[in-house]
Amino acid sequence: MANKQDILTAIKNLDLFLKVPALKGAKARINKNGNPFVYVGGFNMVFQLTHKSKKWAFRVWHVPMGENEERYLKISKYLTSKKLPYFAEFIYDEKGLLINGELVDTIRMEWLDGMLFKEYIEKNLANPSLLVSLADSFLKMCQDLRDNHISHGDLQEGNILVTEKGDIKLVDYDSICIPEIEGQKEFVTGLKGYQHPTRFKGGRATLKADYFSELIIYLSILGIAEKQDLWEKYQVKDTQYLLFSETDFEDLENSNIYKDLSGLSLKTDKLLDILIEYLKTANYTELKPFALYLAPPVITTFTSDKEVLIQGSEITLTWEVKNALKVLINNGVNEVEHFGSVVLKPQDKFEYVLTAIGFNETVVEKLELRVFPTPIIKSIQVPIPLFEKTTNLGVNLPEFPNIELGIINFSNNLNVNLNNTVTSSFEEIKFNSLDKNFSSLNEKKSGLNKIFKAVNNSKIISKIFNNQPNEKN
Repeated sequence: MANKQDILTAIKNLDLFLKVPALKGAKARINKNGNPFVYVGGFNMVFQLTHKSKKWAFRVWHVPMGENEERYLKISKYLTSKKLPYFAEFIYDEKGLLINGELVDTIRMEWLDGMLFKEYIEKNLANPSLLVSLADSFLKMCQDLRDNHISHGDLQEGNILVTEKGDIKLVDYDSICIPEIEGQKEFVTGLKGYQHPTRFKGGRATLKADYFSELIIYLSILGIAEKQDLWEKYQVKDTQYLLFSETDFEDLENSNIYKDLSGLSLKTDKLLDILIEYLKTANYTELKPFALYLAPPVITTFTSDKEVLIQGSEITLTWEVKNALKVLINNGVNEVEHFGSVVLKPQDKFEYVLTAIGFNETVVEKLELRVFPTPIIKSIQVPIPLFEKTTNLGVNLPEFPNIELGIINFSNNLNVNLNNTVTSSFEEIKFNSLDKNFSSLNEKKSGLNKIFKAVNNSKIISKIFNNQPNEKN
């Protein structure tokens, strides 16, 4: 296998050693010291070639590729077929360069102009709205990759470029996974500050490889947008991290970065909760995209037990909301839990509004009530019935058979209570006949008392009001 010095010699003499017909006549970018401009990675060296005003990233391996030749061919064909804006033109050239008498395979990619991810963030530290826009663009890119069944596999600050317009471009495709190669052994696992701890225990290429790093990058962008001094505090520019390191993942809730991010906003708190759940997951292949946790809020219930009520009376509001970061009800109820009920006495406000604040959306539902003023009863008049004729009541007393009682008239007041008993006063009572058993005055008094008790019975009085007396002339 060619060593690095042999590769540099071949690049200096492209006219002799470059064997890619489509690049015939290409020139390498040269530094001031006369050597080719180069990025040196753990597996390959990347040079900048210019051919007919078009720039290419020209990659040559300084370690054996082995079985990965077929893998790169598949990735090249797949990305070309998808034509996503995040990837550069990616072409695998077999036997593209002659090095020390041996033809080796090369890869050429369209050279992407743009700032490195960290450079773009640093340039816009004073413009948080632009950083939030960058976070939104990153989130959309992640969704597009999932929709097209692509995992980059090594999402980190060094593999992301941002154009002046804020467009995101990805570089370094060694770790890409597509459906055809899922399950194969992976040989790039990314930087530790961007990966789930279990990623480094040996695994296979998977379309789920980006889920953890997506969350770390997205949360870091929003955190810096919310609190710009985190950039200096964690010396982001001079490290290979954004805000998190692998040691933070060992005990996240006691880490300094967790304390600095906690409470910044509803969004950062939600993302921290997801990160905690991620770290509790036994294996990174069991993770779900964090975007699934950010679904729009849904108001499943918002009702009142009454639609019409008298002012000052009570109602019970009941609600249930899903996927919300915060739930509010107006008219003094304020922030509430995601589900519950409350008893209220509506006064002047007859409309209740439930507001469910989600991660990216807010949903509102209104509940209108018909409230009427309390009625005031000034008077109730009930006419008093008049009895203009003598009404005879039959009284059945076993002790005094054949006794008849005639009521000539009532006094001018009649009191009726809730027990339907009637108290009355008689002005004149006459006996049409007396039983012969009334032989003495005491017996007459005793009989009279029993008659009064009988007349005071509600069933007898009801006959009077129904005007259905037992008349006997």
